[in-house]
Amino acid sequence: MKKVRNGFVKNLHYLWLAGVIALGLMTIVATGGGGGDGGGAGGAPPPGISYTGIKDPAPIDKNNAEGLTVGAYEGGRTGAAIGQLGAVQTEQSGSIGYSRILKVSQVLEGSLRQVDLMSRSGETFIGKIYTETGTIDGNCGGSASYTISVDDQTGDFSGSLSFSNYCEDGVTISGAVSFSGKVDLVTEELVRFSLSFSTLSGTSGSDSFTLNGSITTDLTVYPYVMTMSMLLRDNSTDKVYWVKDYTMIVTEGAGYMDVELSGTYYDPDYGYIAFITTVPFRISYGDESPSAGTLIVTGETGSAGGSTMARLTVLSSTTYQVEADTNGDGTYDWDSGILYW
Repeated sequence: MKKVRNGFVKNLHYLWLAGVIALGLMTIVATGGGGGDGGGAGGAPPPGISYTGIKDPAPIDKNNAEGLTVGAYEGGRTGAAIGQLGAVQTEQSGSIGYSRILKVSQVLEGSLRQVDLMSRSGETFIGKIYTETGTIDGNCGGSASYTISVDDQTGDFSGSLSFSNYCEDGVTISGAVSFSGKVDLVTEELVRFSLSFSTLSGTSGSDSFTLNGSITTDLTVYPYVMTMSMLLRDNSTDKVYWVKDYTMIVTEGAGYMDVELSGTYYDPDYGYIAFITTVPFRISYGDESPSAGTLIVTGETGSAGGSTMARLTVLSSTTYQVEADTNGDGTYDWDSGILYW
């Protein structure tokens, strides 16, 4: 395995932190939601997988409030948690599962850590551009081959990864990922980084899914900003879920990170909701669930004239609560009670 330089690993860690909350996994701000035709900021969904579900605002009620808020938080949920990715069930799930975006982000981060941007071999050095190729092995099987070209005058780089049953920590992916960005030639730290992929397939246990989209991280500003748009297909149901115009802002503290989210989440059975954090999610390193944070989602206009809404409030690192304004009068008239992560 190649030795990875500290600056490169540090910045990839920021990329992974953003992917962990996902969802965004995946970016491009839109706190007001997309248009009824699926237009709005960010335009049409990426090619490769088609979203054919409802594109109107979702009516939020007591039967779907938890599913929609949790779906917005996770950027789509695994079938193990609620039967299908991001699908809103009439019953309450009572728990939050891993997001597929999180799982794939971890695998991509792990593979990219093994690509050394600043190494070069004399055989592949051409002028001011040098190109490297190689193969990396997953820690539980499979492999990935990569090609990367770096401009040693500007720090611009681009390349691709091709995964073949590449398994990392129980998640197996196959397909191609293109990447590009810029590295500081003095510090060897990333300045910016983008990933794009279509029909990237993955499995985790009995869960099978396909992803298509893009992720961009800007490390020139602080807090760090990640933008993403992504389509997610549950291969067991063939339903496609759309995380659109998703922005994630990550602020690091002593042993924790605060994460602000905004964007639009499309469920094929219910339509879309806009979401935004009014209190950042605080996640301690080593924990999977946040210990604080509030997320507001907004849907279809209710009978009282205002938007139907739901609010997810983190009570502790093990519990949360969802409330809903089901008629649009500005008052939360439904309460889930205490739920567990």
